[in-house]
Amino acid sequence: MDIVIYTNGNTLAHKLKFQDQYCWWSMKRPPKNLEIGDKIWFAISGEIQGYFICDMFDREDDYRTIEFKTKSWVGLDGVESWQFCKAFRGFRYKWWNYK
Repeated sequence: MDIVIYTNGNTLAHKLKFQDQYCWWSMKRPPKNLEIGDKIWFAISGEIQGYFICDMFDREDDYRTIEFKTKSWVGLDGVESWQFCKAFRGFRYKWWNYK
C-alpha cells in the first residue's frame, strides 16, 4: 500500500539531485502494509509533489529503512488534480485515488 511522507523542500531536492542512484528514508515506526513496488509519495509546503517506487524495505533494524532509486521519480508538475496535504510527522497511507 502506498505511503505519503511529509518533508521539506531541501530534503526532497537533496534526494532528487542524485541521478540513477539509490536513496533511503529511515523511520522509527514502519508501515506494516508497504511492499516492494509500492509508491512512496512526498509532500512539501502543503502539496503532494510526486513519488518514488519502493525498491527495498528493511524491517530488521531499530530504524526501518526504505530504499528507492532516484530515476523512479514521477513529479506532479502540471497535473491539475494535485492533492492538498496538511503537515504531519512520520508517514500516512495514501488517501486519494491516482493511477
